[in-house]
Amino acid sequence: MKKIALILSVVLSSLLINQVNAQGFRLGLAASPSMAWFKSETENYESEGLRFGFSYGLISEFILAEQYTFATGVNISYFGGKLSFPYGTDQANGPAVASKERTYRLQNLEVPFTLKMKTREIGYNTYFARFGFGGSVNLRAKGDDKFLDAGGNQTHSLTDIDIKNDIPLFRISMIVGIGFEHSLGGTTAIVTGVNFNNGFTNILKGKDWLEERNQQARANFIELSVGIIF
Repeated sequence: MKKIALILSVVLSSLLINQVNAQGFRLGLAASPSMAWFKSETENYESEGLRFGFSYGLISEFILAEQYTFATGVNISYFGGKLSFPYGTDQANGPAVASKERTYRLQNLEVPFTLKMKTREIGYNTYFARFGFGGSVNLRAKGDDKFLDAGGNQTHSLTDIDIKNDIPLFRISMIVGIGFEHSLGGTTAIVTGVNFNNGFTNILKGKDWLEERNQQARANFIELSVGIIF
């Protein structure tokens, strides 16, 4: 998948360089509430549901043809997840612990590279689908830990931990979305869409505490994007 993302990015960038001077571009702003989760790929690591997220930033479209644009931008994204997994401490060092629940709160700077395919205007609306990839850099990572005994009772907790060393610097994802633009006149439009951001690089670093396994999980989110483009 990483090779596919690289190839598609190169192709889209080539199309952009060849067409942007002749066709022009549009620029705007967008904000996107989201629901995010982690999908574990390590045995005995369990996802513990959805978390609310949010992103905002610049959107830009380089027009390739009447119904095709190269859609990119710069987003600041807040997302996360929650995992539970086996954990242990010696009785002599404190209460015996059987498992840990960690809530992850991440802030990333993301640049999407997507192809946007649009219908012709129907009334004042234009409908579209988009597909591509996103590349992001982790800016901040915080976590909350809850420690549980064998009976599932909480023994103690830690909050607002700096977990940046447990999170990879880079994340690559596939982006799929649908939506519509409502024309306000000329090239100005309100843009609304739903996007699925499917991570396919590991969002965790390091080894499992008990068995020295590589920790593996993917971060995904669904967002509702609302913005204005000129």
